[in-house]
Amino acid sequence: MSAERKHVKANGLNFVVTDQGDAGASPVVLLHGFPNNANMWQKQTGPLLKAGFRVIAPDLRGALGGQSDAPQEVEGYGITNSIVKDVAGIMDALHIQKAHIVGHDWGSALAWAFAGIYPDRTLDLIAMSVGHPTGYFSGDHRGDQKQKSWYMLLLSVPGKGEECISSGNMFDGIATKEAQAVEQPMFEELGVMEAMKKPGAITAAINWYRANGNAQCFLEGHMCPAKAPSVSCDVLQIFPSGDVGFCTEGQAKTSGQFVKSPGTFRYERVETPSHFAPYTDPEPISKLVLSFLKRQ
Repeated sequence: MSAERKHVKANGLNFVVTDQGDAGASPVVLLHGFPNNANMWQKQTGPLLKAGFRVIAPDLRGALGGQSDAPQEVEGYGITNSIVKDVAGIMDALHIQKAHIVGHDWGSALAWAFAGIYPDRTLDLIAMSVGHPTGYFSGDHRGDQKQKSWYMLLLSVPGKGEECISSGNMFDGIATKEAQAVEQPMFEELGVMEAMKKPGAITAAINWYRANGNAQCFLEGHMCPAKAPSVSCDVLQIFPSGDVGFCTEGQAKTSGQFVKSPGTFRYERVETPSHFAPYTDPEPISKLVLSFLKRQ
């Protein structure tokens, strides 16, 4: 069993990908969100490897502290028209035709979009915190979700977003004090604050918001430049209870409407204080992930 940081080309960019486990094992692709990189998944990797899976964790484009390319142009960060192609290209480079797709935060929106756009390359889907991007700003929860997502609009303002993030108080007024108590050590352990000092790093990272959570998205009622299609695979949606500063439970719980036959939808709420539960409270997340992946 080997672990390797591989350099691959995909969709016109250079990516660094952690590839662990037997090359012939069933592959699990882990997609991180903001303000993270592939290191976000380090506490989920061990249980997956022990269970016999191959684990693929890329630094996605623009990842803070990541080693992949970080274009400065907003246009390159649309999930439905660009970043899904990054994931498909990474899988091509690693000779992976189909995989279990797992995402957290923006990585969750990406995972949903990938499963809808590339159904023939998706074995199943695990989404954490963020539900289907087409329903994120619509439905009965739309008012509450738009209110909670005010920070997305702030980050979309050129210069202001960079100022907000570089202050080091990026989640003040959003995350609860209980959440911040476990999240601040995580940021320090993963080198998030240090990564912000690299020229252009913050702009690249918040381009995810500028492309997929801007004012136009609010008005049209969905994330991403174009609506992500429904999926036809089995889905596990996980919602950490401490996520309420960022996400309504409604946007996650109602995502089953975007799962069509023969796919099934399973919803699980995890009692934990933080949005970043895969790292800050890994055991209950691992238990759910493995129970879903090994269900057959």
